[in-house]
Amino acid sequence: MKRLLVIALVASVSSAFALIVAARRRQPEPSWEPGLEFNPDFDLTPEEILADIRGDSPTA
Repeated sequence: MKRLLVIALVASVSSAFALIVAARRRQPEPSWEPGLEFNPDFDLTPEEILADIRGDSPTA
């Protein structure tokens, strides 16, 4: 009975450690803009970015 308790304790501690390690390694998903993957030279100017945020750009 004592051996089973020790095994359960070790398993729970190791699974908690694995969960913490996996949570710390998680990174945000990369953004994807459809159509932009075909244009490697696509680069917005700061003015175009601000106009897009305000909704003034022609593509908004």
